[in-house]
Amino acid sequence: MKPTLRSRTQKLLHGVDRESRFSLFVHLVLASAIIINVVSVIFDSVEAFAERYFILFATIEIVCTLIFAIEYGLRVWSAPDNPRFGGRFARLRYMLTPMALIDLLAILPIFLWFFTSIDLRFIRIVRLLRLLKFTRYSTGLELMMLVFRQQMGIFGAASAALACMLVFSAGAIYLAEHEAQPEQFSNLLDALYWSVITLATVGYGDVVPITPFGKFLASIISLTGIGIVAVPAGILASAFNAELRRRESEYRHQATRQLLGKRLTERVRHKLRSHQEELGISEEQAQSIIEDIRDVHRNESDEILTCPHCHQPLHLELHDTETTPTPQKS
Repeated sequence: MKPTLRSRTQKLLHGVDRESRFSLFVHLVLASAIIINVVSVIFDSVEAFAERYFILFATIEIVCTLIFAIEYGLRVWSAPDNPRFGGRFARLRYMLTPMALIDLLAILPIFLWFFTSIDLRFIRIVRLLRLLKFTRYSTGLELMMLVFRQQMGIFGAASAALACMLVFSAGAIYLAEHEAQPEQFSNLLDALYWSVITLATVGYGDVVPITPFGKFLASIISLTGIGIVAVPAGILASAFNAELRRRESEYRHQATRQLLGKRLTERVRHKLRSHQEELGISEEQAQSIIEDIRDVHRNESDEILTCPHCHQPLHLELHDTETTPTPQKS
């Protein structure tokens, strides 16, 4: 069945096809627009540059917003051809996804600029959210977002424990230091600020306990903060490692299926490259996995394998190049 224009558009916007120059060009334009727009927002916040290059910054904003609006419209239009959103209300389901909402936020600032009187500083901050669109073009950022989503429950539990510790430490330091420093620890909000800074192990030094009990509490809270910060970091590192191993295992499985009993033709190479880019496997990792698979198959081809059901000999061969089969003696 010949692919339709909508399906081709969906495939084009879904990922980069390195074999297609047009696909590379489209994603290069989108990534460049994001970078140029964010840089212009940063320089536009400097009054001297904002007054001198107002027309340039306005032109960049209009052109980039137009590009993002076209991209958003095409993604919504082609959503029914995406297997994740196929069926009824496919476009609505896509529009409610986090990345689609980010795309929508990317085109809203210019309308806020023209049709409302909202503070320009707020609009600048909203425009900086366009940098989140860059996760589509960075495998590392995409992997990080995936890991965060997978570990959301664990991070939620860690956040709850952190919130409890913040409240308890704020109450304790308030009781210890309120009478000695009524201006620094006048209420629980001031104590909560000190608790956040101490648990984060930053320690600005603008508010410090002076009573013996307060200093003792500060020491305990600081040591506890080290552990609290280390737990999410360890969870995140473990999750990253597990996801990388899972992707390597999946690529190994796909490569084994493609190479089993087949020659390493250009068509097979193209399929393996597609799997590699989809999973975010580096070129070195992919080559190492392929070489391991081919070595294993070469060793197995020297042995006579027996079918576990009929007990007849099996012949498993992996061809790198075309070979002439050896005639079997009857």
